[in-house]
Amino acid sequence: MTKTNTAALLWTAILATSAIFGSYFFACVFPFAALATIAALTLDRKSGIALVGSVWGVNQIVGFGFRDYPHTIDTIVWGVAIGIAAFAGLFAARHILRKDRNTLSLRAVGAFAGAFVAYEAVLFAWAMVAGGVETFSPSIVATIALNDASWFAGLGVAHLALSRAMPRLFGASAIQAAT
Repeated sequence: MTKTNTAALLWTAILATSAIFGSYFFACVFPFAALATIAALTLDRKSGIALVGSVWGVNQIVGFGFRDYPHTIDTIVWGVAIGIAAFAGLFAARHILRKDRNTLSLRAVGAFAGAFVAYEAVLFAWAMVAGGVETFSPSIVATIALNDASWFAGLGVAHLALSRAMPRLFGASAIQAAT
């Protein structure tokens, strides 16, 4: 296993562990946009897709298995919409990272903003069809944005700390989408 593969595997395990924790304690406001952006920044396309899909799956298992989500068609379909929104966030972040020519930190912030807008837009579009538009009030969206931004910053700091503590594994080459 190469150094880059070892780093990707370890980082994916860290992100997956944080996802399990986050899914249990923050079930309905899990920071999918933050996770999608971190995946876009630090993992290759295939690994990012696998991570977002796995995290969404774990989130649903935790919600329906341990958090007593109602077992209704409506709830299940909302879960699918959340998965689609999470992938939209990942693809938006990756697109912005590829097209933006600013410094990495500005690109990361732009990618996070794009991921958040894409994620919320998909959910809002679904709410227009299924109902629930009232949950998109400015105060609720701002609270969710703050939650996601906090997770984005925390995961970013964690990656930076790993880069400093283990530069051979988590050096500049670990920022996949930035190159």
